[in-house]
Amino acid sequence: MKEILELPGFLAPSGTLGADVSYLLAVVFTVLFLVAWRFAKKAEGTKHHKLILVSTISMVVYFCAYYYARQLGVLSFEGKEGFGGPKEVYDNVFIPTLTTHLVLVTLGLIMAFYMLIEGFRASEKVNGEFVLKAGELKVGAKSFKIVMFTILGLWSVNQIFLTTVRHASIGVNVAWGLIFGTIALVVSLEKLVEKILPDGARRHRILGRGTMIIYGLLLITSTATYLMLYVIYPAK
Repeated sequence: MKEILELPGFLAPSGTLGADVSYLLAVVFTVLFLVAWRFAKKAEGTKHHKLILVSTISMVVYFCAYYYARQLGVLSFEGKEGFGGPKEVYDNVFIPTLTTHLVLVTLGLIMAFYMLIEGFRASEKVNGEFVLKAGELKVGAKSFKIVMFTILGLWSVNQIFLTTVRHASIGVNVAWGLIFGTIALVVSLEKLVEKILPDGARRHRILGRGTMIIYGLLLITSTATYLMLYVIYPAK
């Protein structure tokens, strides 16, 4: 798979197939989220709900598949070898942009999981249409413990499988640890957020706008990184 992703791209002369597909999907997912957000602004809850569900699941599946194929993803995989510009630009522009992008990717994935779960909990069907329900939205202490212990149990089983069956490297173990850690962070995030924004409907609207800002910034940093790597300062 990695060999296929490293084939010549179609967007820029110096681009790779993996980089081009990754960038185009970033644009597609951002547009889909913007359309879904527009549905929410127009109070078309069912359309918003369905499009967000499909878009989020597709984005997570794509990210996991791409991560598995390239280990660290195309941008971080390229690193200094993929940047052909001056060292000053690399240190002062490229690295800060790439670092910001990777931080936003992490935040975006966390919020994707969180908003998907919170959306189901904060909505109800009225006359066949999904609508946000006002009122306090909290996770019970017992349910919270059950979820956290379940995550811990699944991580333990996965680690045993990776160690005894796949004989996975330390990097793979760390990667899976980060995935399960992210899931646990999403669950833990709810306990903090519910204290700050106890009303479920208001919480969903405010965090939804914040999540859209993250995805917008993701597209900007992704575009800047792609241009620097494959258009302005391609590797020689």
